[in-house]
Amino acid sequence: MLGVTVWFLVSFSGSATAVSPAIPDVPAPPGDTLAVIGGYVLHETDLALIRADEGAIESWTRDQILACAALEAGLENPSVSRFVQARARQLYLRDLMTDEITLSVPVPTEEEIIVFMYSDPELYLIERHYFQIIAADSAMADSIHTRLGWGQNFQVTAQNISTGQKAGIGGDLGFATGAEMLANGLPEHIARLDGLSPVVPSSLGWHIFKVSETRDIQDSLRAVESAGQLLYRQRVEAAMDSVIQATSDRLSTEVI
Repeated sequence: MLGVTVWFLVSFSGSATAVSPAIPDVPAPPGDTLAVIGGYVLHETDLALIRADEGAIESWTRDQILACAALEAGLENPSVSRFVQARARQLYLRDLMTDEITLSVPVPTEEEIIVFMYSDPELYLIERHYFQIIAADSAMADSIHTRLGWGQNFQVTAQNISTGQKAGIGGDLGFATGAEMLANGLPEHIARLDGLSPVVPSSLGWHIFKVSETRDIQDSLRAVESAGQLLYRQRVEAAMDSVIQATSDRLSTEVI
C-alpha cells in the first residue's frame, strides 16, 4: 500500500494551494545516485524506502523525461503541481495511519465470532441460494427486471442475456450466507434477500439477484470465516472512526 501511494499521481482541474509544511531535504549518501535527468536525481535510498521493483529505475527515467518535456513546453500549472504534491503526501500519511490502526485491532477469537453470528442468525446462520444476472447498462437492466417481475424465467434469461461468468449455468451462484455477500461489497438488502432484488449498480455492470431457497448453514467453517472477516472489518472501521473523531476534536476543522 505504501509503495502505491508514493508513486501515486492524480490529475485535477482547477487549482489549490498546498497547506502542508515543507519537508526538509536530507542529503543522500555518496554513491547513492541511480539516475540524473535534467538536474532531477533518483537515489537508491529513495527506491529502498518504497521497496520498488527492478523496473522502477526505467519507469522513473521515462516519466522524468516526459515531465521535463512538459516543463519545456510550458504545460505546468504551478498551483496544480503544489496541490498534487500535497495530495500525494496526504495519501502517504493516511496509509501509514490506516496500517497502524489495522495492526492495532485484535483479530476476533472463534468464541467472539460465534457470539457475533448468533446476534443476527438471519445474516450469519442461514444460507441463501443466489442467482445473478449482469446487464451492460441501466436501461437494459430495468427492462430485464420488469420482465422478470412479470414472470419471465430467471435462469433462461441469465443464459441468454447476462454478461456474468455464471451465465452459462443460469446465473447460479450457489449457496452463500449474508456475511459472504457483505464481504463481497454487496448492500445489506442483498444479504437479506428473499425473492427478486432491485437493480444493483457496481463497477462490473448492473446486477439483478434472485434467492430461490434458504437453508441452515452447511459449511460452518466457511460461515465462521466470512463472519470473522466481517467482524474484524467492523472493528477496524470503528477504530478508524474513533481516531478521526478524536483528531478532528483537536484540530480546527471546517468544511464549506
